[in-house]
Amino acid sequence: MPHTEIEYLGAGCLSVSGRRPVILRALLGTCVGVSLFDRTAQIGGMIHILLPEPIGSGNPCRPESYASTGLPLFIEQLCKAGAKKERLEAFVAGGALIGNVSEQDLDLDIGGRTSDVVANILAREAIQIRESETGGVHGMILSLDLHTGQCEIKPVVHPPSGIETEMDKPTEEEIGRAIAHVRPIPQVALKIIRMIAANHYSLQDVAMEVRQDQIITAKVLKLCNSAMIGRQTHIDSVDEALMILGEKMLLLMIMSSSMQFFFPESEHGYSLGKGRLYQHAIGTALVAEKLARTTGRGSPVVAYTAGLLHDIGKIVLDRFVARNYPLFYRRTENESINLEEAELEILGIGHPEVGGRLASLWSIPGNLVEAIRHHHQPGKATHEPELTHVVCLADLVISRFWSSPALGRQNTDSLTLCLKKLGLNSHHLRAVVDSVPWNILNSLRPLSS
Repeated sequence: MPHTEIEYLGAGCLSVSGRRPVILRALLGTCVGVSLFDRTAQIGGMIHILLPEPIGSGNPCRPESYASTGLPLFIEQLCKAGAKKERLEAFVAGGALIGNVSEQDLDLDIGGRTSDVVANILAREAIQIRESETGGVHGMILSLDLHTGQCEIKPVVHPPSGIETEMDKPTEEEIGRAIAHVRPIPQVALKIIRMIAANHYSLQDVAMEVRQDQIITAKVLKLCNSAMIGRQTHIDSVDEALMILGEKMLLLMIMSSSMQFFFPESEHGYSLGKGRLYQHAIGTALVAEKLARTTGRGSPVVAYTAGLLHDIGKIVLDRFVARNYPLFYRRTENESINLEEAELEILGIGHPEVGGRLASLWSIPGNLVEAIRHHHQPGKATHEPELTHVVCLADLVISRFWSSPALGRQNTDSLTLCLKKLGLNSHHLRAVVDSVPWNILNSLRPLSS
């Protein structure tokens, strides 16, 4: 039996294949996943659907992103590969209301409407739905084994093993020591953060450090050659990256690459998968940059930086969450309270406040400190409130539409406030989601494990 690999299917993607030792997997929040398999022909696949239908009229540039256009395309590709429509079996998952359910959620009901479109298309095509787990308030994992045809739907976050322990609440002194002794942010990243905040972009102060550090150089070049950039030309050196990308973009790539060293990988902390905290940070940065550019509310480069840093408080609290993991699981997953409420109850402090303290300790500029400290309660921001609202909305979009194995539920109370502050309304939200560079975010996921 050959080794079975896992291929993660990102939002707006589909995959069709014959029998091979691969498990297709989609991590689903508000998105809807559909797997189809013909057991006679041994042909199947999966589609990860973002929205119910395209925004506006005309042909969408990414038909796979929408139920109304992507699912018929998916069925057509399966039939062209040799499957028979009457033999296909469907498994459907996702469409959840992740986080607290607000009036905005009920009004938009993006996941619910996507699920309805999927169900109607499958009924029209007379394709049998073997199992469906849609709606609810929990993220799901949809997996299809292309070797056996077996499909599985299970929660994104698994319950902890063993017996729930009593609360192990850290003291204020322990929190202070953890902040003081956290691994320092790489100096090259800190220099770039301060340069961006001062609106002064010069590589002279950082280029030498990058060239002398082979590890950072390798990570920078890997990021520069990824889908984040989308260039056809392969970049082989920092100097070449400067010429092709420009100073501002290269500085963002250096900062992002340097921050990868900074995020912890704990088995039972906030992130339950390797690299997830870093991926979430990059994703929020990209969406924040896109929101700032689209709405004209603030500097896109500063918004990217704030998005990248918004969750640094989790770096400090990760080990405290890990030792209280069963309690966090019960409160956030079983009893459906949001993450910051659970932090305040169990730890006595939340990651936004801790992140603000850590950023102040490093002398990070005040507008970024404010965005870190108030990204879950942007109404409290006074220094540069639009930046904080951009980061808050970016965090919500990523958490809802780019699900990952991570503990905790988002507080969505600020959704309406963010939309209003940024000059958006409920009808704009789908357009905001549609404008996110999901292909870039998908490239950040591990392709196999």
